[in-house]
Amino acid sequence: MNYHWTICPSCSCQVAVNWSLRPEGLTGSLRRWSTDRSINDGRQFLVPGAGTSAGLAATCVCGASLPLPERPDAVGGERSEDLRVTLTTDD
Repeated sequence: MNYHWTICPSCSCQVAVNWSLRPEGLTGSLRRWSTDRSINDGRQFLVPGAGTSAGLAATCVCGASLPLPERPDAVGGERSEDLRVTLTTDD
């Protein structure tokens, strides 16, 4: 499972996108929530026939496009308990 975290430029909600490549295509889900927690919703998605995550762009529940970097923020195996996270710092 691959994970991305971002903030929607339209509704300003925090957004978590998780996805994986399956035989049927790229499948995953998106969850968004507002800082005050008055919004907490999500949806599933499927990109049929996708053989790669290159150019993955999710759509927020509000309808705004969320271009995502090719490299996920974190990767976790479905059968493993470890989670590899890339942390960045502002210098």
